[in-house]
Amino acid sequence: MQRAAVCVIVPVWGAEKTLHRCVDSILSQQVEGGLNCILVDDGSPDRSGAICDDYAAKDSRVQVIHQPDNGVSAARNAGLEAADAEFIVFLDSDDALRPGALQAAVTVQRQAPGAFVLWHYTTDEHATSPVGPHAVTAQQTELARLYLDCLIAMPWNKLYRAELAKRLTFNQAYTLGEDLQFVLDYLHLLNREQPGFVYRVLEDALTFYDCSREGTLSTKYHPDYCDIWPQHFAKLNDAVLAAGAPEEDLLPLWRAEVRVFGEGVADILRRDPDAPAARLAKARAALKSSWLSELLETMRRKRCYSPYYLPLRRRSPRLVALLADAARKNSPLFGKLDWAGYYLLGGNWHRA
Repeated sequence: MQRAAVCVIVPVWGAEKTLHRCVDSILSQQVEGGLNCILVDDGSPDRSGAICDDYAAKDSRVQVIHQPDNGVSAARNAGLEAADAEFIVFLDSDDALRPGALQAAVTVQRQAPGAFVLWHYTTDEHATSPVGPHAVTAQQTELARLYLDCLIAMPWNKLYRAELAKRLTFNQAYTLGEDLQFVLDYLHLLNREQPGFVYRVLEDALTFYDCSREGTLSTKYHPDYCDIWPQHFAKLNDAVLAAGAPEEDLLPLWRAEVRVFGEGVADILRRDPDAPAARLAKARAALKSSWLSELLETMRRKRCYSPYYLPLRRRSPRLVALLADAARKNSPLFGKLDWAGYYLLGGNWHRA
């Protein structure tokens, strides 16, 4: 497999139903400087490994790595180690690149060599609008806003410089959220090598993200959810503050974080396999998080209102669960609880 402008790394596990769509979308790309693709079969229990081998036998641009089932982070790390290209793109095996995506990203990168190129995604598999190198510039101070716009947390909507990305690894200790950790590590490294870099955000959606799948990490119950996300958010907040984000961007970021944490507490009561009393004890323990206490105190000082503020501040698992479940079901009860909490705090805090 020859060195190319772009190497696309795909972790593969149990993907026989979607793998053809994914790989075909990669191999159909036309990229100045060429492309190659690394498929990492992470101990797939179905025919995914054989499908990968079929592609490699037919196309010299495809390299296959077979390894035991060690998880998506280990698969991506194996791909990173083997990658030989100027730029790296990650893609999940149930997603796909839209026609012209890679060339659009490379064109924008060539136009702004020092920038970090990001792009939007679509959940419409049949989107037909053409994509092109139309991009806007965002400053480092806009990191919080980029996160809230769903542009930072995932690894697969970015063009990484291989020489930098290959110095990093995905942390295999995490069962979720490792994507955000990797991206934050990359941003830190990029800023060290290219101080004052800017973001170039393509306006077109270059990746199709399949949100119809079931049984993924985003839909499974994670007993350590409320331990892991505070670690991720602490690192994100440090990065955002270091980037000099304005306070008007920090307020919605904090609201998003307490909502995610509140949903995790509610999930303990809703889906934890232990008996009800044990579930309640776990939820109460989660609410004693020092990270949460510090964030809530910051929100109090800044008068940053969230519907989750009072239930979390009072460490009431049942009230947190009531609020989260109302939001999940789009129930009118959520609005009533929201405004009740706002007026209990005096009605003069900053709302979204």
